[in-house]
Amino acid sequence: MSLTEDDIKSIVTLVGREGAVSALEKSRKINSKDIFNLAHAFGLNPKKKDSKRKISAQIVQKVDKRIEKSLDELKAMSKEDLIEYFDNSGCHQDELIEILNNIDLKARFKTRKDLVGFAAIQISSLGIFERLSNHERKKSDEKIPNTENIKNDPEKGKSP
Repeated sequence: MSLTEDDIKSIVTLVGREGAVSALEKSRKINSKDIFNLAHAFGLNPKKKDSKRKISAQIVQKVDKRIEKSLDELKAMSKEDLIEYFDNSGCHQDELIEILNNIDLKARFKTRKDLVGFAAIQISSLGIFERLSNHERKKSDEKIPNTENIKNDPEKGKSP
């Protein structure tokens, strides 16, 4: 039996993420080989020894991804805009944790609300620091004198 991305999205819509993982894992019509092949069709690279449940979870997570913006797009947003985006997207904690891991931050929170707030602050701050750094770099590039004239005319390079 072959499933499409839309099929899996429909299952997630009906029974949620955990229900979809359990449905794929417990299905009598989809064996481990089918799940393995389905994972590869979605661009995942499960290990041969991975359990049917683990591969099913990876598939569901990939298909049910709610954060569609790139990290660069997220960094360009304010803390308030990020919180609103995360809340409106209905993203899951594991998506936020994955983004934070990508920027070398470890986070463990009991509530999604706390995680959303932490992620928004960290991503927004990172974006601000990058913009400031790029601005400073541009300013220092503008201050560098034209050294070509100095090389060609040693008298111009001397101090008065």
